Amino acid sequence: MSIFNLQEMAKLLYNSYKINIFLALFFGILLFSLAPLPLQLYPCKVFADEEPYYIGNRKCRLCHFEYFKEWENNLHANAFECLGRMKNNPYCLKCHTTGYREPQGFVSENITPQLRGVQCEACHGPGSKHKDNPEDEHALPIGRKIDYQTVCIKCHDRNWTPEFNYKKYLNKIKHTIEPKKEKGTSP
Repeated sequence: MSIFNLQEMAKLLYNSYKINIFLALFFGILLFSLAPLPLQLYPCKVFADEEPYYIGNRKCRLCHFEYFKEWENNLHANAFECLGRMKNNPYCLKCHTTGYREPQGFVSENITPQLRGVQCEACHGPGSKHKDNPEDEHALPIGRKIDYQTVCIKCHDRNWTPEFNYKKYLNKIKHTIEPKKEKGTSP
């Protein structure tokens, strides 16, 4: 074999290697994009025996209108809108939506628009069971059974809210209307 033929052969091998890499990437991306999303990403009702799911504050409003009106004037209500061009950034969505990356939680503005912003369930937990059976104390949203400060610092951490002071911030968002005393709960 002459040197010329070896150079041509090396060039052909190198080009076919690049083509194979391109084809592998192209078909890999194509297959990945055609794969169905996991079922938990689609907003739908789940069976009664399953965990509670997010219903959106429009459903909460039906029974808790006075709290809803307070929330509307709160910065949390517009948390999604303030994202601007970052409305698709997963890092931002975890704190500016309700239930992002949780079963039946926020998926996207087109699929789950009812969960935009920091709504009732972001603090009080998924409300489906409470909505379906409000008298059942076991159906209460989980927020009443946990430390709210823990909920707040998931988003208001040192990176994003370095001046965060739980007591100070709580006064900005807490309900001013006294809740009705429900069986098995504390105000």
